[in-house]
Amino acid sequence: MAHPFYLFVKYTSWLGLRLFFGGINLIDTKNLPKDGAVIFAPNHQGAFMDALILGVSTGRPVHFLTRADIFKKPWVISILKSLHMMPIYRIRDGRESLSQNDSVFDTCFELLSKGKGVLIFPEGNHSIDYYLRPISKGTARLALDARAALDPNMKLYIVPTGINYFSHRWPFAKVKIKFGEPLDADNYRQLYEEHQAKAYNAFKQDLTEGMKSTMILAEHDENYEAKRDFIFQPKHENLSFEKLKAMGDSDEFEVRKEKKLGFFAKMIVGFLSVFNLPPMLLLSKFLRIFKDPVFHISIKYLAGSLFHILWWSLLFALGVIFIGWEAGLLFAITAIVVAFAKQSIKSY
Repeated sequence: MAHPFYLFVKYTSWLGLRLFFGGINLIDTKNLPKDGAVIFAPNHQGAFMDALILGVSTGRPVHFLTRADIFKKPWVISILKSLHMMPIYRIRDGRESLSQNDSVFDTCFELLSKGKGVLIFPEGNHSIDYYLRPISKGTARLALDARAALDPNMKLYIVPTGINYFSHRWPFAKVKIKFGEPLDADNYRQLYEEHQAKAYNAFKQDLTEGMKSTMILAEHDENYEAKRDFIFQPKHENLSFEKLKAMGDSDEFEVRKEKKLGFFAKMIVGFLSVFNLPPMLLLSKFLRIFKDPVFHISIKYLAGSLFHILWWSLLFALGVIFIGWEAGLLFAITAIVVAFAKQSIKSY
């Protein structure tokens, strides 16, 4: 049974994420297996936002393999475990720690045997780059070792998944989640029994191609940065995945003109900012703690939402105490509408 806190975060985030991103497009959900065990294999551009956004989009309870270095303080471990997160150890965590992955994988096998989903990030690291980085052997080992450990009559699928953010910084930018054709672990069973290393390599090659097919701009070529800036802009958000993918594969693109706010627009943004200045300043200071920009979209959603909700609640309470509930409601609604209006003007 899913942990109550996991369910709370999942269902409250379903609406919150769609408001924050201005829309989440789920593409090819028909590729999500209806039965059997499932391992989700997404690219990794948004730190823990990636896990959060897929956790509310897959239709089944998901358990996440997460970098081990964040499992340190007892209270952090308690929260992470309640969110179905498990540590995965990498060489950078110390070669001697890699043996601990055996027990973690055993836990994954048990979860998969019950038909639950497991998510692992094949790249083994995160970056705001849109292209696919080399994938590690960990996903191949998890998938094929799980196939050997599970009931032979139980199907095991690995679903390549592409998380395509239109912006890694700005709220209201859309995100497109593409579910690729599932890989059937049975296809590697015979080779695995004959030569495990060759089976791992064959799986890695197939997974790499599968993941690339789910990403709008999967390749890092000489025109990568120009393509990135041209493709991921507001006017393209409503284009189909196929059209966006074709842009990424093409050598024809336009140079994107940098958007600059005019004097009047800057004045409006400055005026509107006054209504939510305390949570904005607090969020700005909080973001400085995280030097890695890949965390910013996650922090803006989690901490930013919390700070603004507390601020709006305070405005409502002050209005009720000093004037009446009507005034409190007016104060809170005004601050909320202004926050959305200001962000819409700034855009990305």
